[in-house]
Amino acid sequence: DKSKSILVEDVVKLSSSLHGEKDKGRNVSGRSWKVRPQKRASFLIKTKVNNRVGSYEERVLAKRQRKEMMELQQELREERRLAKVTKRERRLENERRRAENEFKQAQRAAQTLNVNKVGITLKALSKKQLRQIKKTRINAKTGVVEYVSAYAK
Repeated sequence: DKSKSILVEDVVKLSSSLHGEKDKGRNVSGRSWKVRPQKRASFLIKTKVNNRVGSYEERVLAKRQRKEMMELQQELREERRLAKVTKRERRLENERRRAENEFKQAQRAAQTLNVNKVGITLKALSKKQLRQIKKTRINAKTGVVEYVSAYAK
């Protein structure tokens, strides 16, 4: 009878069920949200996609493509780094030039206060005039003398 005949696949299924091998894709309890740890190679869930081994040519091609991609990434990173460095240098140069120009301009328009009458002079000045008082100081970054607010720290 056909119903009682055992096929080859059935024998394989019977033998695997006798040995206690279970499907690695699903928990026995049926709780799909419980994640099975895949720390060991023997516990890895292997599918047709991630267990496929290509031909030697395919692997060499994939390796070469990966290498090219990494080189391109490295080049882009280097370009970004260089752009940042040049931008920073340019900004510092502009700051230095701006400070120098400001210093020159302030020197031309500067009036020195009489040391003997500083208190009287300052009391006579308005708020706006007090805000315009500058003092000289050397910039720590650029090493250039610059005018800053008299109240700046």
